[in-house]
Amino acid sequence: MRLDMAILAWSETYSVGSAMIDSDHQILINLINQLHDATETGQSRDVVGSVINVLAEYVVHHFHREELLMAQIGYPERAQHSQTHRDLEQRVRDIRDRWMAGERHVLDDDVMTFLKIWLTDHILRADIAYRPWIEAAADAHGGADSGGGACNI
Repeated sequence: MRLDMAILAWSETYSVGSAMIDSDHQILINLINQLHDATETGQSRDVVGSVINVLAEYVVHHFHREELLMAQIGYPERAQHSQTHRDLEQRVRDIRDRWMAGERHVLDDDVMTFLKIWLTDHILRADIAYRPWIEAAADAHGGADSGGGACNI
């Protein structure tokens, strides 16, 4: 019997005003939930390792996209914001590498809590801070994302 043990759920309060970034955030939430579920239900080392690998790769992918968006909208705090991304990328890589090296305790409750709090806090504080620049860029480009504009918001 498999139980859904989600530790995070998407909420509109997490919306930064960009469909692309909001979608990325939903995927990150789902990956953290999958990781939590895989560890709590005793999945194999390979299954958990696979989820960690996907999370590590997606974190890099998402941060790259977010940083491009911040550059496009002229967000003035992007250098500092990007540094917080590098810090999390390193932390997730370290967790992945330690898991792959056989350290099963690396995914204890503290790490899962850290991932949950880091993501929600980062979205609600750092990412929400650039929402006014997204809105201004959307207004300058005629409103909603047309899919083909230079400002892919």
